[in-house]
Amino acid sequence: MDSELEIPLRGGNVSTVVRVGDTVRRNVGPWTPAVHALLRHLELSGFTGSPRALGMDTQGREVLSYLSGECGEYPLKPHWVTDEALVTVATMLRMFHDAQAGFRQPMGSVWRSFGPPPPDAEVICHHDAAPHNVIWRPDGTLAMIDFDLASPGSRIYDVSYAAWTWVPLFSDRDSVTLGWHRPDRPRRLRLFADAYGLIPRDRHRLVRTIRKRIVDHVEGIRRMAASGDPAFVRIVNKGHLRRPLRDLRLLDYERYTLEHALR
Repeated sequence: MDSELEIPLRGGNVSTVVRVGDTVRRNVGPWTPAVHALLRHLELSGFTGSPRALGMDTQGREVLSYLSGECGEYPLKPHWVTDEALVTVATMLRMFHDAQAGFRQPMGSVWRSFGPPPPDAEVICHHDAAPHNVIWRPDGTLAMIDFDLASPGSRIYDVSYAAWTWVPLFSDRDSVTLGWHRPDRPRRLRLFADAYGLIPRDRHRLVRTIRKRIVDHVEGIRRMAASGDPAFVRIVNKGHLRRPLRDLRLLDYERYTLEHALR
């Protein structure tokens, strides 16, 4: 492949992404040095579920290793919505968090977050480990991409977003549209919590935290759009906030059933 040939990669509401040879080039921001420090730490720790940071190119774009495989694309194919895939995602997320042991943020780190770090921050959350940011590699393993929204947070906060988008905690109509077939939400939520290894205290508050995560998602996008960030303006203008509002109604309706399944 011509190393100078740029191939646009689909997906990503937040960044412009192209492939050049075995690398990916993306636009950068003030958060890029912090993200690269995290990716370098993950590489040194032996975590293989993320791209490698390779520096910057002559156009001022970040350079990352290209992860070959299939990216989650809606409607998802059948092998993406199995219990086995759900368990693999939860396990990968746990490995990602555990691999951060010893990571120290560079002085003056800036993260692209919706707000200040929460008081219970204990890891760097990916914050967007949904199917559209996961690569199913040829060897059957999974990897996460698009770390632009990574920032300090709690493990359960990251688990909550992943559970929301992988169980998924969507209405039956939205689940079918996106590739699931009316999933058994309580059973799959418990399966995700088991695979990640949530402790009893976190299992008890998981459903409440998922609700908070959805609210933060909606409010954060609205706030970023109001500040003039073009990526988030597009998200709002495309009507992408209508579905999470439906998800909040679903969560309120099924709260006790979901909490009972986690006991």
